Amino acid sequence: MKKRLTVDEIKNYELNILKFIDSICKKYNIKYFVNYGTLIGAIRHKGFIPWDDDIDISMYREDYEKFYKAVLKENNQRYTILSKDNSNWYFQNFYVVIDKNTLLEDNVKYKRKDTNIFVDVFPIDRFDDLKFVKKAYLFFTLKQICYAKKRSIQYGDNKLKDFCRLIFWYILRLFNPRFFTKLIDNLVKKYSKKDGKYEGAVGIDKEKMKGVFEKNIFSDLILHQFEDMQVPIPKNYDKILSQLYGNYMQKPTDEEIKYNSHNLIAYRIK
Repeated sequence: MKKRLTVDEIKNYELNILKFIDSICKKYNIKYFVNYGTLIGAIRHKGFIPWDDDIDISMYREDYEKFYKAVLKENNQRYTILSKDNSNWYFQNFYVVIDKNTLLEDNVKYKRKDTNIFVDVFPIDRFDDLKFVKKAYLFFTLKQICYAKKRSIQYGDNKLKDFCRLIFWYILRLFNPRFFTKLIDNLVKKYSKKDGKYEGAVGIDKEKMKGVFEKNIFSDLILHQFEDMQVPIPKNYDKILSQLYGNYMQKPTDEEIKYNSHNLIAYRIK
């Protein structure tokens, strides 16, 4: 029998997934760091942002691939990894580590696919050609329209833009979102360079050029409190967060909080 989880309970499940990730990384000598809203939470709140309900971590590509193999090797009965390579429906260009004892209702995708409570794991690549970022962003945008519910792509920011997005939404019903996943993946393989002068997570979010940094900005890590853990964060966190979010220490407006809230509906099933 499944039990509906509160937001605080969801966060606790996510925190336990993070602890599992942390243990794997320590065992296999893999470097990771918390990023995005989770990094803001660590700095500003020493834990979750009170109105946020997810955890984001990042790894350089070499550690990212090593991590995938390590999780599969561990064959944990509760925690596992979901990717475009081990699933016939998953279409994101990043991994998620999931808790199989949970059920997460899908309120985003056009073709509903319930999953599990998860933690996002984003790859960081290095590259020289910034045109690559714009191409990947285009494919990411088309993929979003492709899988999203109609109401999710009507932002209300501009009537003409909303109309154009709606037209694309109908056209893109003909495509499987994994088509764009493959296009992004091919771009990354083509343009990534181990000694590239820029780095960032490309084709996985809306940040576009905001998410592009000079090489090695994520290399130096320090430990910082996140809830009851000490987690790795980039030593250059201020530069990273300022570029991504501006004044990240300022609380957003109620409207911004409402817009960015995930409103997760999750259950314990074991």
